[in-house]
Amino acid sequence: DGRGSGILAPRLEGEMLALSRAYDEAGVDPATIGLVEAHGTATTVGDATEVEALARQFGPRKGGAPDCALGSVKSMIGHCLPASGSAGLIKTALALHHRVLPPTLVDTPNPKLGIEETPFYLNTEARPWVHGGATPRRAGVNAFGFGGINAHAILEEYPGPQPDAPAREVTLLQRK
Repeated sequence: DGRGSGILAPRLEGEMLALSRAYDEAGVDPATIGLVEAHGTATTVGDATEVEALARQFGPRKGGAPDCALGSVKSMIGHCLPASGSAGLIKTALALHHRVLPPTLVDTPNPKLGIEETPFYLNTEARPWVHGGATPRRAGVNAFGFGGINAHAILEEYPGPQPDAPAREVTLLQRK
């Protein structure tokens, strides 16, 4: 929304506006998202603001277990400054293509973030993206930048054949 209080100070209202616009305009229910690639500033204010905005958009945890992986490519490659949104987009597109929930490098999450009350869990190891839902695999990508630049993109897997799926050959046996 461009109205941050400072170059490095995120604004909750701006992040929430980016999230609500993305899901409303795409006609996508946040409950169908299996992965959120967070901006992940690794700052107390930035991460708290991002998790709060996501929690408001996605709602509280339903049932006992979380159902949406949360990660940030920055934990693996560094901040990247303006390129961090692009790096997150690339990571997420590859996750959908390979049907793998990629890891994030977090030893101990900040307990003040309250992640245990959200539908999110920190995905700390690569695992198959098992999916049996009525919708395709979907992911959200946050890119919250300097002074109130807020963006959220929703990606969805291609429903057709996967190019790297093993080829199925039909072998005909002939009797002599």
